[in-house]
Amino acid sequence: MNSGRRIFLEIADLLGVEQRFAGAGLRFDIGALYPQTGTGALYGDHIGDVPSLACRHVAAMGGPKFNLIMRDNRTGDPQAGASAISEFGLANVPMLLSSYSANFGMLLPEIERYKIFTIDGGGGAPLYAQGKPYFWGSIATTPNDALAGVIAFVQNTMPGVAKYSSIGWKLGPYANEHILDAKRYFEDAGLVLVAAQRVKIGTTEYSAPLRAMRASECDVVFCNLYGEDVGYFMKQYAASGIGKPVIAFTHSRAAQCIAGPAYDGLYFACDYFDPERPANPWAAFYLEEFRELEGRGVPADSYGANTYEDIFALWACVRRVLAKNGNPHDGAQLDAALRDDPTFPSLYGGTAETVGTLRFDLTTHSVVRRPMTIARVEGDRIVPHARFESGRPAFELV
Repeated sequence: MNSGRRIFLEIADLLGVEQRFAGAGLRFDIGALYPQTGTGALYGDHIGDVPSLACRHVAAMGGPKFNLIMRDNRTGDPQAGASAISEFGLANVPMLLSSYSANFGMLLPEIERYKIFTIDGGGGAPLYAQGKPYFWGSIATTPNDALAGVIAFVQNTMPGVAKYSSIGWKLGPYANEHILDAKRYFEDAGLVLVAAQRVKIGTTEYSAPLRAMRASECDVVFCNLYGEDVGYFMKQYAASGIGKPVIAFTHSRAAQCIAGPAYDGLYFACDYFDPERPANPWAAFYLEEFRELEGRGVPADSYGANTYEDIFALWACVRRVLAKNGNPHDGAQLDAALRDDPTFPSLYGGTAETVGTLRFDLTTHSVVRRPMTIARVEGDRIVPHARFESGRPAFELV
């Protein structure tokens, strides 16, 4: 960090921090359950660096010392996650940053059992996790929250599209729930599903799914893969000759490097953190600090931004508990602090003078009105094509 003390205090004021409740001199453990091995390890460049940066920033703004306890979920492996949750619970770790939606739901009972206040900024709160105690998703539910805007975009910019194909991960009944929900969106819009393919996480060979897509004569492909898997799929899709537009629901530099030129033309729709156009002063500050940390040639992605933002949400809950003379080492009290006011500052949205707003739905535990972007990969550039808000069909072309 090369920013002076003054800029940290200015950002703290922008975030509404009351220094008397900031927690200076206190110490808190935060569990961090992220993919450090497996195909999700592509996010590893930022997994340790960005949350540590956020913790240093919290301290520089007058807050407590956050001690990160990093554990590997092995790209969503339930057994690896269960071991970590037990460790955190037995050690009375009060709060947790998770990913892969608490390993596809398998860890949610243990999070409730140990009352670990948990925020997931990687997978959010998908349908199977919504409303679960102590668990909150801080990004839009993928792909469901993007679908209304995506369908409106397709109808307005891709005339003649009537049939779609999809490919996604095999996640058992959880995936089926999402598939049925997505199918309702498409059917209401008059789009017909002609091929649905499911593959294991980490698949690198897509010849069989691609044959089915080609035979379906679809007009567009919706790609519900994530991490490196998108890169392997796109590399083989480009060689398949299908030639129809592909819309994914994530973007990563690592996947783009795997696919090479085959990534060009890919559309993606998500709550995308745009490193070229910071939305508010806090986002601009974060970008400068990120670039100093990682180097100017490393793009700041959404997952890093989400992790950074999530730590500040945890800090806000600590401050609220302190303001009530409560015990911020108690996950139940931290959870209650969120419920009392589910609104937090955000790197997304806002203006040149104000930060954005992250707001949780108290019923679903997902986000409300998350800013979303539909963008297209054009060589080394990411070009926004439309913006909208999660779950809402109204959008604007850019």
